[in-house]
Amino acid sequence: MRKLIYAKFLVIILPLLLSAQVQFVPISVDYASFQQSDTSAYIEVYVSIFQGNLTYRIQSDNVYTANFSNFLEVKDQNGKVLENLTHSYKNTANDTTGMNRFNQFVDIFSFELPYGNYKARIRMVDNISQQKGEYVFDLNTIRHKTGLYLSDLEFCMDLKRSEKKDRFFKNGLRVVPNPRSVFDILQPMLYFYLEINNLPFESGKDKQYTFEYFVTNTSGDTVKTVAPVNKKMIGSCLVEVGGFNVMSLPQNSYFLNIKVKDVSSGDEATARKAFYVYKPQKSVKREQTVSQAVPEIDEAITLLTKEELKKEFQYAKYIASRQEERIFKNLEDANAMRKFLTQFWYRRDKIAGSSYGTFRREYLRRVQEANERFRSMGKEGWQTDRGRVLIIYGEPDEYERHPSSMDLLPYVIWYYHNLEGGAEFIFADQRGFGEYELIHSTYRKELQNPNWQEIIRKKSGFYQEY
Repeated sequence: MRKLIYAKFLVIILPLLLSAQVQFVPISVDYASFQQSDTSAYIEVYVSIFQGNLTYRIQSDNVYTANFSNFLEVKDQNGKVLENLTHSYKNTANDTTGMNRFNQFVDIFSFELPYGNYKARIRMVDNISQQKGEYVFDLNTIRHKTGLYLSDLEFCMDLKRSEKKDRFFKNGLRVVPNPRSVFDILQPMLYFYLEINNLPFESGKDKQYTFEYFVTNTSGDTVKTVAPVNKKMIGSCLVEVGGFNVMSLPQNSYFLNIKVKDVSSGDEATARKAFYVYKPQKSVKREQTVSQAVPEIDEAITLLTKEELKKEFQYAKYIASRQEERIFKNLEDANAMRKFLTQFWYRRDKIAGSSYGTFRREYLRRVQEANERFRSMGKEGWQTDRGRVLIIYGEPDEYERHPSSMDLLPYVIWYYHNLEGGAEFIFADQRGFGEYELIHSTYRKELQNPNWQEIIRKKSGFYQEY
């Protein structure tokens, strides 16, 4: 990629939390395209994976190791494969302390394509557990113009001057992307990277352009503005970077809007990109009139057999950390299991601010309900996708049922109005046996497939053609 001249920039990186263990590997994907030549675009596809969602295996030297691979495939509109790339990674850790809580692995695929519209798919495989993640999307590049125009906007977690030419290096900067486009108290700064193309630069002449950005909500109302700044043209292609703290904004979806204007001619170019501000509500701990001492063994599980204890913890795998799974797996004595489960449920009550035993009763009630409603194809209800979502998030606020038609497979949509400002879960009966599998969710910790409509089209050949 050609070297450009950059303006000012800001620096910070704060990893995000991930606590609950999942049965597939959720991945976040984004991309940006930039001018490469008059006929082709330079494209970057960004992928992020939480460290806590990888499986670590202890080695002979007592070091924990994870091993995973990312695959990118790009096709043209006729289905011809244009790019087929693979990146493999190994990560090591001395212990598991905090492994589920911090750190994202960010990957970048870089390549060149003619300006145009494409179909792309990212697959991630955990080479130890064989769990997988997948994300299918349309990849539409910017278009070359004779006048002033902008690249795509790239949101970043870290942005600073650098001479180290690793995969994050770009035009004298270390640019670590934020594929999730989600910002919260642990990632409060939104940083952006943008390239300006075809400025009418002339050596020896004092020409200027105006740069400004502002934030709008989904209704189009402007909620944040930054005063326009006049800047000197020091080249025909320039880089603009910057950042601001988004935590003054209420939890919601927003757009970052950027406008560049040639002062002399009045020629303008704009770019826009969506982001989300997440503000988790603090748990309000209820006052308890009587101080409850937690018993060594909860009387509710005192009489459970060893097999029943194992089954209960199996039910709880959706909320158990990998460290808790490892500990329980090594317990042989039934009493040790009872003590472990007593503390396991107590910790959840403490986090939720509920009286002792409340979390366990509600969780197992949801398990029972899932078993009654969603048993399918030899699976107990709690093992199905709808059962898992019901257990973790509770009863949806709304249902939308779509029976089978001439063109579409049967599918249902669950709506949660208070989950991260509103979230949808789409389940489809892909095999015709009544088992509805999760094919897409707008919730950031779940499987995301923006092209989910392709899956429900009969004879779509999604897995071959996508």
